Amino acid sequence: MMASPLRLLLIEDFEDDALMVLRELRRGGYDVSHTRVETAEALERALDEGPWDAVIADYALPRFDALAAFAMVQRRRLDIPFLIVSGQIGEDTAVRAMKAGVHDFLLKDRLGRLGPAVARELREAALRAERRKLQEQLLLSDRLASLGLLAASVAHEINNPLASLMANLDFILHPEDAEGPLPVSTLSIEHEQALRDCLLCADRIREIIRDIKVFSRPDDKQRGPLDVHRVLDSSLRMAWNHIFHRARIVKDYGTCTPVLGSEAPLGQVFLNLLVNAADAIPDGQSTTQEIRVVTRQEGTSHVRVEIHDTGRGIPPELRERIFEPFFTTKPVGVGTGLGLAICRRLVTEMGGELCVESEPGRGSVFLLRLPTTEGVAEHSPRVTDEPLPQRRVLVLDDEVIVGRAVQRLLGAHCEVSVLSRGAEALALVASGRRFDIILSDLMMPEMSGPRFHEELSRLAPEQAQRVIFMTGGAFTEQSQAFLANNGLPCIDKPIDAQRLRALMAKMPPLDAPE
Repeated sequence: MMASPLRLLLIEDFEDDALMVLRELRRGGYDVSHTRVETAEALERALDEGPWDAVIADYALPRFDALAAFAMVQRRRLDIPFLIVSGQIGEDTAVRAMKAGVHDFLLKDRLGRLGPAVARELREAALRAERRKLQEQLLLSDRLASLGLLAASVAHEINNPLASLMANLDFILHPEDAEGPLPVSTLSIEHEQALRDCLLCADRIREIIRDIKVFSRPDDKQRGPLDVHRVLDSSLRMAWNHIFHRARIVKDYGTCTPVLGSEAPLGQVFLNLLVNAADAIPDGQSTTQEIRVVTRQEGTSHVRVEIHDTGRGIPPELRERIFEPFFTTKPVGVGTGLGLAICRRLVTEMGGELCVESEPGRGSVFLLRLPTTEGVAEHSPRVTDEPLPQRRVLVLDDEVIVGRAVQRLLGAHCEVSVLSRGAEALALVASGRRFDIILSDLMMPEMSGPRFHEELSRLAPEQAQRVIFMTGGAFTEQSQAFLANNGLPCIDKPIDAQRLRALMAKMPPLDAPE
């Protein structure tokens, strides 16, 4: 039977007693490597040089005792089995030591149970460490869930004014699409450029908000066609602040068909791999180090994604272990050891594969093979530049500025009515008014979009089929389930004017005029 390695810190002032303890441990099946100390100063230095699997201490030493040594270990918050071995001591002292938290107390003339006692305490320490990791992961999950909810709420609140801002800028800058009171031709070149810069900035904010929405719902497992480059770009933006002072980013994208997967989990995988790649590279070498992201089509069935780094690499014996739960090569307190295990699970759930190639000192490559849609229809409407036919449109949004902005966007082509309360919209339909299209916000305080649709279905079923939802972030489980199950179109805020017109063009006009 192979001996178990044991890193022992031995607090003992007599050489013969130390040899007796070591002999008993080796007899118990341990391959002991040890350091022996006799003073508090030497103990401090030894604790700095750790880690240690166990501490065994004589009770009484010339300059301090075992309880003082145990207090030093506790101050460092080290959960190491601590056993006292004494030549002669009273029962009261032993009880006091055990109450202080010492794990066991043995007499030097009865060391036969030292091996079993150490084995028991090592098992207990391992179980405590496992429980701590699980508790840390639960706390982390709770924090992430809370942060995700907060991020989604913030994204929703920002999206409403941003939707109005972008729609109004689009209204001013594209008078050919709307009845704009200020054609671009009347603006100075400088004013026009200022407006276009505003639109570019607003579009950048929209992308950031979209990224936040993606990463705020990691449990969203709805599968569909995904543009792998769009998800990669979102992950790169989220990881940028962690990467830019370590390495330059090189994108080598090939022409790839859509993959079949879930946007949030795939984004989580990419983000984790990019952060790990950055962590493998020392700070302050961004001009000489790089993270390269490569995509390639593999036949018709798979897309291959590679994330290269020029970091320190991974030893051969650890290349599979890094995917084990709770295994980490990072310092204590810097990682849970769950990231890569979760990444592999998420990729496997999507029908893909995740592996690594690495050489110490020459960096690593994480490789993903993701299944393509293989003929799965893309549900996004085709963007078209064809003029929008005349339509009667009802815009329902509790944010009045959003409703007015949409009205301006569509005013040249449509007869637009704007309301801010679901009850008012239902009363209008009940009075006999009919609309070719109803644009309804999904999240409203008095009557939600799903509730409005339910009431509209009872009141005028044919009108309920003409609803297009708008959302600044459908992050509740109920709203996500509603969108997934009802088959009605939904457009994100800020609204892409071309996509909105494409969605509206797909709606046939009412058979009879009002």
